[in-house]
Amino acid sequence: MELGGVSETHEEQQNLGLPVVTCHSAIFSIADNQLMLLLAERNEGPFRFQWELPGIIPALTEELSASAIRASTPPLAPSVVDDLQQLGVYGEPTRDPRHRSIALVYWGVTHHSNIDTASSELALIPVSEWQADDFRFAFDHLQIATDALKALRRSLNSTSLATRLCGSTFTISDLQHVYELTFDTEVLAGNFHRKVQSTPGFVTSAQDQTQEPKRKGRPAQRFESSTIVEVSPPFQFQAEPTHHRTN
Repeated sequence: MELGGVSETHEEQQNLGLPVVTCHSAIFSIADNQLMLLLAERNEGPFRFQWELPGIIPALTEELSASAIRASTPPLAPSVVDDLQQLGVYGEPTRDPRHRSIALVYWGVTHHSNIDTASSELALIPVSEWQADDFRFAFDHLQIATDALKALRRSLNSTSLATRLCGSTFTISDLQHVYELTFDTEVLAGNFHRKVQSTPGFVTSAQDQTQEPKRKGRPAQRFESSTIVEVSPPFQFQAEPTHHRTN
């Protein structure tokens, strides 16, 4: 999908020696008790049967962030990605063996219920899977995916973005689990609960508190996500470093 939908105009640009510009999305979600990234398997051209971040050439009148989301549609509806952020520009001259290529990358998160990959060429791939030595990314997308994961972790330490990975209502324990999966670490419940509930706007009490208790006693209080707020001082969660590899 690095060159999905190339128009005659872009073919002319290639003939003139101009770079091909693509927009890509790195969308994270949590499903099957794992942190996932939405990826596409290439079925043609260089790096066939290897994986890449969904990408597309932007239309002339289209916002770049809208192009990045369109690259993941379907299975992702454009309105369900919260707080899409620009990750960076990747333009190393030899990143594409066919021609000069520049990738503008955006990242965001969404709840897994907003992603339906059943009838799509895209798939949710666990972070632990694409970090393994035998997983193959196309182009420089391993570096891009790694950078996106770092950006996600920085944001979860400094903002309430993790609430967007929860359901419509959730408990503090559900939110804690998002951090544990994202950082692949154990989170101390007491300290975490106090931090969340002492940060204004991190969570808001849900109107519907109906829930069957998992054990005897009163059901845990349920919360909703509101606007994204800064966490100050930030959390200090860190993931165990993974060894560096190249495709």
